[in-house]
This record gives sequence, structure tokens and C-alpha cells, in this order.
Amino acid sequence: MGSNEGPSEEIMGAALHKLSLMPLLSIGKVSSLYKTPPWGKTDQAEFLNAVIEADWQDTPEGLLELLLDTEKAFGRRRMMRWGPRTLDMDLLYGENVEKQTEFLKLPHPFLWERLFVLVPFAEIMPCFIFKGQDIQSRIRELGGDKEIVKQEITGKGAYPWQTK
Repeated sequence: MGSNEGPSEEIMGAALHKLSLMPLLSIGKVSSLYKTPPWGKTDQAEFLNAVIEADWQDTPEGLLELLLDTEKAFGRRRMMRWGPRTLDMDLLYGENVEKQTEFLKLPHPFLWERLFVLVPFAEIMPCFIFKGQDIQSRIRELGGDKEIVKQEITGKGAYPWQTK
């Protein structure tokens, strides 16, 4: 999940809280928040990003629909590819799940290319292996995490980061 418009920490916390109330979704591990440079379209504000591990008791398409609905509920407007947004939620990876449809591509096609995903992902799954490579060596291969900075918590009531 990511955000670079509005009070990002609060938006992300509220969105995660909303997801935690969904009956078919069980939130597991949640990474810290990371301040990251924009990717793709670089002439915009920095993002806050986090990765969440969850268990979903329905189809992957159903989960993606839930994530897209949650984005809209928090003011997401899709005006340009990789542009600024109040909330962005992607389905990145599903254990033993592969989908290549117009609606859903799993694993996410840019999963292994984006440090803003890999660094928080490695925090909650440090032994993750993809395409025969461990996540730590992939982070080093992409230039390390020099531009990815763990965010200090502001304490404005964001859930769950205010308790970390």
C-alpha cells in the first residue's frame, strides 16, 4: 500500500483498519512505513509505502476488488498512470497462486523490480525467495535501500503504526 497525497500515514492507517474489519480477510504481519521516491513518474511527491501479509478466504479477484473499492473509499482517482494518489493498494503475491488475466496479474509484474516494495516486504518476510533469488540479494542487486527510509511515526492516531 502507498500514498503521496493528503495525510498519507493517517489514510493508510485508516484503510488498514477498514480492511481488518472485513470478514474474509485476516491481517497478518504489517511492515513499518517507508518514505520512498516515486517510481515510474518521478516528478511528484515522495510516497509512504508499507507491505501487509494477509490471509484471504475467497478468490484473488475478490481480494483485488476489495482493494480497489478501498482505494476509492479513500479518494483514489485514476487520472494518470503512476501519478499521485491518496491510496494505492496492489496485490503483489499469493503463495501457489498465478494469474495472468486482463484484470489480475499475480505475481505482480513489477514485484521484483521495485525497491519500495521489496524493502518493506523483506521486513516482514526476510527469507522470501522469488525466481530462485532471495529477497535480500535482490535488494542489493537493485542498488540497496539507500533511498528507502523507515518513517518516523507522527503519533496522529494512525493504525497500526502508532503502536510500533
